[in-house]
Amino acid sequence: MKTTACISLLLLLLPGGCDKATKPEYVVCPPESEYSISYLKSLCDGKSSVAITQDITVYGFVTANDLYGEYDRMIVVEDGSDGIAIAIDHTPLADLFPFGYIATVRCNGLTLYDYGGKILLGTAPGDDGIGRIPRDELARYIHADPPAGEARPVERLTFDAVSARHIDTRVCFEGVHFTEAGSWCDTDPETHRTVTTERQIADAQGRTFTVRTAGTCTYAKEPVPQGTGSLYGIIDYFAGKYTLRVTNREAFFATAATPPTACL
Repeated sequence: MKTTACISLLLLLLPGGCDKATKPEYVVCPPESEYSISYLKSLCDGKSSVAITQDITVYGFVTANDLYGEYDRMIVVEDGSDGIAIAIDHTPLADLFPFGYIATVRCNGLTLYDYGGKILLGTAPGDDGIGRIPRDELARYIHADPPAGEARPVERLTFDAVSARHIDTRVCFEGVHFTEAGSWCDTDPETHRTVTTERQIADAQGRTFTVRTAGTCTYAKEPVPQGTGSLYGIIDYFAGKYTLRVTNREAFFATAATPPTACL
């Protein structure tokens, strides 16, 4: 977190022949508004929701969006301290906030919301939870720029190492396999629509972890990869349970199926 105001003494050396004497000039720097995502989320500790009324700006990589339908009307932004999911009432979001871009999020006027122990960012909550930032107000709060050579964050983890500090951050599980064959998502027998589904992966020690895939995912009906490989995604959390949500279709297996098609 950066909070220190500064007063700079600038010695302006004027060129020869100028009729103004060289003199010191004092410039008062405005308070910095850049904060870490970890600090931002801490404002909601112990509260169901908090309206942000101070100038807080956070920066981070876009590590999840709706390119493959994996996150519906939501992106995840992550800096070196933490990550946070941001609810937005617009699709598609991948065009505005591509995976790996650097997002600048101006939080004054937005609301933090505790959803089952996970902190979300959006607008004032309604009857169905956190409100989504309207499309016509997006430019006021968020924009994204290409990275200037920075590497996207990822932490390689074992299942037993997952903790609260990993919520909404990008991780990789290596040397894992799905415990059962089948599609990423089940299909509702009445509506014939794919529904959000949980599958199990296991590591070489036989430990298991849950992979949660949204029914909106474009590869929902594709078979899960067979064999052993690596899964990249965001650690999700609700009411005491951690899950992995694969992002940017990053599933790399020795015998993986044909990569699915992204949303247009």
